[in-house]
Amino acid sequence: MISNLIIVNEITHLASVSAISNPFSIRTRHSGFAFFFLLQNLPRGMLLSVVPLQALHLMDNTKDTSTLLFMVAIGGIIAALGQPLIIKRIGVYRAFLVSCAAMILSAVLMSFDQVYLFSIGLFSHTFAIAAAEVTLTLLVLARIPRSELTSFEPVRILATVLALTIGPFLGVYLGQVILHELPFIISAVSMLISLIYFHRLGLQRLEIRTSTNTSVNPVKHLLRYFKQSRLRLAYGLVMARSCWWTMFIIYTPIYASQTGLGELFGAAIVSFGTAWTLSVPLWGWVARQYGVRRLLTVAFIVTGSLCFSVFFLAEMPVVASVLLVFTALGTTMLDGVGNVLFFRAVRPFELSEMSAVFVTYRDTGQILTPGLFAILLSYFALPVVFLTAGVWMFSAAWFCRFVPKRLR
Repeated sequence: MISNLIIVNEITHLASVSAISNPFSIRTRHSGFAFFFLLQNLPRGMLLSVVPLQALHLMDNTKDTSTLLFMVAIGGIIAALGQPLIIKRIGVYRAFLVSCAAMILSAVLMSFDQVYLFSIGLFSHTFAIAAAEVTLTLLVLARIPRSELTSFEPVRILATVLALTIGPFLGVYLGQVILHELPFIISAVSMLISLIYFHRLGLQRLEIRTSTNTSVNPVKHLLRYFKQSRLRLAYGLVMARSCWWTMFIIYTPIYASQTGLGELFGAAIVSFGTAWTLSVPLWGWVARQYGVRRLLTVAFIVTGSLCFSVFFLAEMPVVASVLLVFTALGTTMLDGVGNVLFFRAVRPFELSEMSAVFVTYRDTGQILTPGLFAILLSYFALPVVFLTAGVWMFSAAWFCRFVPKRLR
């Protein structure tokens, strides 16, 4: 399958006009770089459904599982904010190597059926994702011209989430049917393969422009970031998207397990839901044709409405599961925009600092989502997570009115 993807990417060649008129076009000169994001995210994808199910197994209930994920995510925020210091000391390339090593270490530690080792491994996993987000954001901005970001982002998102589509069901299946440790082994090996491909692309030789600011104080970076209204908006909207995916990835397998559908069925829902990302190039084209603001508004409203439907039909788990799959389509529409709002707003001379703050949206979502649900699940049944997700998606739709109309 991977070899077929390489062939398709290499032979696809369309002119820039065709890239605008055809939503599924991929620019050949960037296809190899986009494929790197598939390899880079495959280790994470393999553990996407394995991790929450392993946490539930070790913690024995959804409330304590949410609490554990909440505490680990706090460490992830600190790790992300510390990335400018790491990059300043050792450079972008070595910082990327550190993220790879952390991902491999996390796979080893989480394979043990012990809560302490699992918790350390989970923090290492979170750190690896945060570190990779910062360094890879810098690589994207160094390699892709700003005028082509709107075209490249949907393809990057497609490659990224394709790995997250293959991984969830495959990871749970291999762990349950063949060997418990197998998904963790494959995760570590996949990271090594992505590192080899990284060098084959020559990405280690890129000249990356970072800030000349000598300050490495993360508090100053936070204040500088959130003083800029366009960056605040980019952060809030992408965090709403991230919070929904966090809810979907963590609580869908748990919901399936608790309603008697089974863990494999829950992992299949996650895989089918993320499979909608095959339509990401289409939504990127829609954003360019009809505007980013319009697409974001419609996507948030669709997702919120379907979340409410899942809540009201939660006693019918098969129907609710089908609705969850279609709810993921609404969120995939948001993925068509990707991180374009941030890329268009950030100033080149403060890339590393602002990128370090921006990528904390993932960890902030991973803090807010299980933290909020740890409280709610103390008083309400599990379906409350779907109702809450619907509320914040409608709130995000309201904030979309501040996105510039001219943005394409």
